Amino acid sequence: MHILNRLPVKVTPAPHAAPSGPALSRGFTLTEMAVVLVIVALLIGGMLMPLSAQQDIRHVTETERILSDVREAMIGYAASHSATDTKPYLPCPDTDDDGAENRLGPACVNQEGRIPWADIGLGRTDAWNNRFRYRVTAAFSNSATGFLLTSNGTLRVCTDSTCTTSVANNIPVAIVSHGKNGAGAFNTTGGNNAAPVGADELENTDLDDNFVSKTPSANFDDLVAWLSPNILFNRMIAAGKLP
Repeated sequence: MHILNRLPVKVTPAPHAAPSGPALSRGFTLTEMAVVLVIVALLIGGMLMPLSAQQDIRHVTETERILSDVREAMIGYAASHSATDTKPYLPCPDTDDDGAENRLGPACVNQEGRIPWADIGLGRTDAWNNRFRYRVTAAFSNSATGFLLTSNGTLRVCTDSTCTTSVANNIPVAIVSHGKNGAGAFNTTGGNNAAPVGADELENTDLDDNFVSKTPSANFDDLVAWLSPNILFNRMIAAGKLP
């Protein structure tokens, strides 16, 4: 018994099990966490765009699409209509809100009014439920003497109401959506909305040959489209309507 008690006893600690799985994963550093938070904030910010702003974007996109389609429809109308002299011509404006063009003999009752949406098959209203304004040069809309390759449009599109700088000259057709505020637009009850406040929007309602197209601002949200005479002539040649 005494001998056994004097023998040294060596105790070896049991080995620990090697960590596995998530225990081996390294935690995020503060920098990495900051990057993740920034990304999440950006994603949430995009998703939290006000519904009204999203709707405005959709309305602008839809109206621009309609304007593009209306231009094509105007070209199609000219290609399918022959004046008394066999030359093509464009439709007159609708002046009584029935969707059909209004003529007095071969000439238009008025060179400016609403798009004759029933005649061209589209363009009844913009995305804000107002009529499109439409102006056409007289030489391009006469059903007795159609237009020629030498015909000149009288309309021009400018960067502001002074019209010292123009972006398009000698055009035969201009089409206007009066935008979200609808100021000066023909409405669907046969009347007109309240007049615009800004000079640039007023220019698009004053029944002359000048129109304004520019970046939207507090007092300007009109969308303006026009038909290039060169494109119109080219399409009429391709259709065999000119020269």
